[in-house]
Amino acid sequence: MEYTTDNYENIFSDQLTDNIVIHDHLGGFLPGYKNYILEHINNNYPGSTVIVSTLLLPEVNEKYSNIKFEYNHPYFLFSSLETYFTHPEIKFENFVCSFNGGSHVSRQILTSMLHKQGMFDSRYSSKNFVVSPESVFGHISNYVDNPELCSKFIIDFNSEFYNTNYSFGFLKNKHEKNIYNLEGKITNSFLHLVSESMATSAHPFVTEKFLYSIVTRGLYLAYGQVGWHSFVEKYFGFRKFEKIFNYEFDEIQNPIHRLIKLLEMINKFKTLSKDDWRDLYLMEQETIEFNHQHYFSKGYLKQLKRVAEFK
Repeated sequence: MEYTTDNYENIFSDQLTDNIVIHDHLGGFLPGYKNYILEHINNNYPGSTVIVSTLLLPEVNEKYSNIKFEYNHPYFLFSSLETYFTHPEIKFENFVCSFNGGSHVSRQILTSMLHKQGMFDSRYSSKNFVVSPESVFGHISNYVDNPELCSKFIIDFNSEFYNTNYSFGFLKNKHEKNIYNLEGKITNSFLHLVSESMATSAHPFVTEKFLYSIVTRGLYLAYGQVGWHSFVEKYFGFRKFEKIFNYEFDEIQNPIHRLIKLLEMINKFKTLSKDDWRDLYLMEQETIEFNHQHYFSKGYLKQLKRVAEFK
């Protein structure tokens, strides 16, 4: 039996077989690696084999010990940029770009804070959805005890930003086409802030989005789940830009506090000159080239095979 994000709810009503294929993010994880889908299968269908497209930490395997897990790497997504060989010249006309397709809670909060902090330039960043600031406040309230204070840094209640859709012709899962819509925005920006899927989850979920910067030889950071950057480094082998960026934010459990810490860290780069941005970029040139080669040589697949068993 096979499930995607469109029919996850059927898992709880179907009579499941011994082999269950679950694509994408499994609906996300709560702290302590609690996942309702895996909990249901573990308790009601012991001995089942669950084939997942997201690499799971050993702690998840231990928590749901009645399940036999198999990892099926979504190579069709990760390989979608393998024919993209030439990118525009690297320039530094803009500070940060960020591309936000679906309207998940984490993207609502991210785009809101980028706007509030003066980092959302609609020429370089997208928001393919509309949302009310009151709704964003409600989401923040679900994660912090002091939403009124946090909202001061995240929400501009009097702005039309929330009711406006900013798009560059986003095509879901058409990365071989989307890259040509976004390449100039990435290569003209100092930093690509990757808006990862379901950043509020408590387990890393790595999609192909950061590869847009890898193939265009750019600097990137992700608003992803706790431990996302360390996970990418350990399991996929892509190196972090540790000469210029402080990755302490990556280990913060709370997604709101993690985002605030991330933007607080990059804010110090915002007022630097274009020449300063270029100097910082050149400091990470070796890592940029390594990551570029690591992708096109399929070194990340070799790394996966060293640290994880997958189909």
